[in-house]
Amino acid sequence: MRIAVTSFALVRQFASVAVVGNLTVYRDAMELPHSHDGKKHVPVPTGRYVVGCTDLMIGPSQEDGCFLRIYYPSQLKDTHENSSRWASWLPHQKYVEGYTTVLGIMPFFGKKLISWAFGNSYIPVVVDAEPCTEQRFPVIVFSHGLTACRTAYSLFCSDISSHGFIVAAIEHRDGSACMTYTLEKEPNAKGGLVEKWIPYKPMQFEKDDMPLRQEQLQIRTRECSQTLDLLFKLDEGVELEHILHSPMNLGAFKGVMDLSTPVIAGHSFGSATLLRTLAADKRFKIGLAMDAWMWPLKDEIELAKSIEQPLLFINMEAFQTAPNLKAMKRFTMDADHTERRVVTLKGSVHKNQVDLPFLLPLYLRRLTGSHSAIDPVLAMELNNRISMLYLRKHLGHPVDEEHSKLVEKHTEWFYEGIP
Repeated sequence: MRIAVTSFALVRQFASVAVVGNLTVYRDAMELPHSHDGKKHVPVPTGRYVVGCTDLMIGPSQEDGCFLRIYYPSQLKDTHENSSRWASWLPHQKYVEGYTTVLGIMPFFGKKLISWAFGNSYIPVVVDAEPCTEQRFPVIVFSHGLTACRTAYSLFCSDISSHGFIVAAIEHRDGSACMTYTLEKEPNAKGGLVEKWIPYKPMQFEKDDMPLRQEQLQIRTRECSQTLDLLFKLDEGVELEHILHSPMNLGAFKGVMDLSTPVIAGHSFGSATLLRTLAADKRFKIGLAMDAWMWPLKDEIELAKSIEQPLLFINMEAFQTAPNLKAMKRFTMDADHTERRVVTLKGSVHKNQVDLPFLLPLYLRRLTGSHSAIDPVLAMELNNRISMLYLRKHLGHPVDEEHSKLVEKHTEWFYEGIP
C-alpha cells in the first residue's frame, strides 16, 4: 500500500520532533516532495474548496493588457479524483531556459537540471474547473518577486483560495519574471498570433539597478490596476477577448467575486509593488506584504504618508537587513488610523514563501538556499494562517478558530514588531 502525504494536516500528524535551543523543531517523517499517482506536487490545499485555475491574457499589447493565473474555489468535490487535470508547475519549456538564466547555471547543464527537478512537478489545482457559484468570494491580486512567475507561489495562492478567496497571480512583463511572453500578430500573417518571449533582465542586486527598478515599478503598478479592472469586468460578465484561446468559459465568473474590499499581496519586489499600488489605486483596501524588499523604495520618504489602508508585513528572518527594516518602519509609524502589523518567522529564509522548498529534496534545498531551520511546511502554515486571520478581520469575516489555535500553538516560531 502506497501512502501519499496530501495536506499540511497530514504532514504535521506524521512529523518527528526535535529541540534546537528553546525552539521545537518539526521534521517531516515523509520526505518532501510529495507524490500522487507518480506526480510530484506541492502540498494539497487545506481548505474546504477544491481549487480551480485558469490562465488569462487580455489586451492587444503588453502596455494595454495583462497576463495572470486565477486560482478560485471550484464546484468540484475531490482534488485527487481530478489529478489528471492538475496544472503543470512549469507552464512552458521556455521557463526552463528562464530558470537556468536566473540561477546562473551553464545552459547545457542548467536546462537538464531544471527539467529533472521540475519537469514532472504539478500543482494540485484543476485546470479550467467550473467556478463555485454558491457565494461571492473576496479577491486578492498577487505580485511576484524577482525571477519568479505566475506559478512560483502556487502553494500560497491555492491554499488561500481553498479557504474561500479568488487569487489573481500576475505574471509581470517588465523583465523581472524568470521568463514570460506576449502574443502578437506575426508580420504578413493572416490574423495569427505568435509568442514574443520576454526574458529576465539580469542586473547586479542593489548596485546600479535603481533606474531599472523604478521603471519596473511603474509597469508593475499599472499591471496591478489593470488586473483589478479585469476582475471587475469578469464579475460583471463583460465579454472579453481572451487571446490564449482557452476552453474556459469566462462568463462563469460573472457574479462570483466580492469586489467591495480588494486585497493586494506580494512577495519581495512584489511587496514594493503593492506599496506603490496602495498609494496609487485606492480601490485596493488591504495590503499583505510578504518578506518585502524595500530597497527600491528606500528614497521615497513620503510614500508611507500616501497609504491609508491596513497593512500586514510577514518577514522571513534571514532576508531582512537593518536598512530594509528601517525603510519598512516608515510604513508602521504614525498609523493610528489603521492597523499596521509586522510578524517575523524565526529560522526562516526568503524562499519559505515560494514553492521551491516543496519541490526539491533536502540536498537541493541546501544548494539553492531554500533550506531553513523552521520546517518549510510549518513556515507556510504560519504564513498563510496569519495572513488569513488578518484578512478576515479587515474583511469583517468571522474568525477561523482552527487558524487561531494553530498560530497560538506555535508562537515560539515568530515575533511581532520591528526590533
